[in-house]
Amino acid sequence: ISTFDCRMIQVLPTSREPMRSFVDRIKALHGKDGVLSISVIHGFMAADVPEMGTRILVVTDNDKAKGDALAEKLGRELYALREKTAMTMLSAADGIDRALAVCAGNPGKPVVIADIWDNPGGGVPGDGTFVLRQMLARGLDKFAVATIWDPIAVTFCLAAGEGAVIDLRFGGKAGPQAGEPIDARVRVLKAVPEGWQSFGPSRVTLGPTALVRLEGTEVDIILNTNRTQTFEPDIFSNIGVDPMSKDILLIKSTNHFYAGFEPIAAEIIYVSAPSSYPSNPAVTNYTKLTRPVWPRVADPWGADNLPP
Repeated sequence: ISTFDCRMIQVLPTSREPMRSFVDRIKALHGKDGVLSISVIHGFMAADVPEMGTRILVVTDNDKAKGDALAEKLGRELYALREKTAMTMLSAADGIDRALAVCAGNPGKPVVIADIWDNPGGGVPGDGTFVLRQMLARGLDKFAVATIWDPIAVTFCLAAGEGAVIDLRFGGKAGPQAGEPIDARVRVLKAVPEGWQSFGPSRVTLGPTALVRLEGTEVDIILNTNRTQTFEPDIFSNIGVDPMSKDILLIKSTNHFYAGFEPIAAEIIYVSAPSSYPSNPAVTNYTKLTRPVWPRVADPWGADNLPP
């Protein structure tokens, strides 16, 4: 087994170029010339550990020198792509502007807005309200949200029952970086002991779940008890929302949603809104990371950063 430290941390979505071609090329090397497998170890920018960062792992048929050379070659190629791999990320205001423009020219297919950093898959609560609040402030209608994590609000909806109209405070409760809670009069459209969604062949539970509609609108919001990011469009249809009937779908996920939502979306818009996720590793206050890693260091391969 050979490994190479790329000395970088970055978002590496394989749903788009240049990562799609990079991974396809790696896969084409499997099983040839003594190379058994090659993996890109993405790394996790929220992890405060000495090993944080991207690595290439090569397994050969007992040819360590060949594996070492190939791992370094691929690792340096990936490092050269570091500023090109991440998807375009917009502010909430610009993302909403883009969504409205796409909606105007693509009736019949929803625009997907991904609130990428309020993603429970990365460890945050998933109760952020920044994007939702801006959408409401601008008078947007006919959209759906999956999800807002709020077990307390779900409890109130279950107690009130389906069809009830109640004044509800939801979201923005886990901490100041989630934004302010939303106060609204809502109609409880569904209240179930267990909501769920698919993730490939797996079933992901949402726990007790409520679907509420803001009174006087077509804004539907899924409130859940078990924190989970959004994976598949059936998170909506399983609880009674036809995702194709909405102009916009606001979801909480960074990239795992892509395979499920890309086929139904007029466009996918990635929004970088405030959250508690440490989304900028250049300024994150890591305490255990001691080696040079881009973007914390402009040139981790420079003479000042080479190992002795």
